[in-house]
Amino acid sequence: MPFAAWRAVLPAWIDVQPVELPGHGHRSDEPLQVDMPSLAATLADELASLIDGPYLMLGHSVGGVVALEVAHALVARGLEAPSALITVASTAPSQRAGNPQAQPMSDAELFAELQRLDGTPQVVLDDPELLAMVLPVLRADFLLGERHRPSCREPLPCALHVFGGRDDSIAVGALAAWEMECTGPFRMEMCAGGHFFLHRQRADFLRRLVTLAKAYRPSLASSFLARAGLSHA
Repeated sequence: MPFAAWRAVLPAWIDVQPVELPGHGHRSDEPLQVDMPSLAATLADELASLIDGPYLMLGHSVGGVVALEVAHALVARGLEAPSALITVASTAPSQRAGNPQAQPMSDAELFAELQRLDGTPQVVLDDPELLAMVLPVLRADFLLGERHRPSCREPLPCALHVFGGRDDSIAVGALAAWEMECTGPFRMEMCAGGHFFLHRQRADFLRRLVTLAKAYRPSLASSFLARAGLSHA
């Protein structure tokens, strides 16, 4: 869980709470999720008891959509929306295909996509046994994003900060389209690097993140990070 490592370098007043999805990491004994509403409901139920004040919610790639859906699910449960939603290298929901009948990628298709995104360690790509372990998880993550069809609803009542990679394949317009998802102030920043710039250029990204978070201090109580693995945009 890469986000957990941020705790060692971020200021102590930022309480990082990484979110592990069912079927991932220490939750590997749980079924993988490919239905966004069901996943959002599960995560909202788990996070509800942890929210005791203002918080930020961050998601990378399809995790940005997961974060949005979880935030809506929390609001539906009577909880406050996050002070800000932060999406990183994530295509806006309105710019996604949203095909409920999308089929899982073959091993060859998935392998090619992982190579293109350049975020999976080469040692994993070169090891058939490791690949056999991670491909089902990553395949589900891709399917989660491909099958999700956005709902018609009111925008989330919070600020929205979008980070994009200058070398990522996501079009600037697909990042800017996030603006319609929230009613608060909108800001977009472009960072050096590709789809995984938040890890490859971690120091620069975390510096930007701290600057952003300071705008919500001292009211900020906690910061939740929602992600969906190494999924595509």
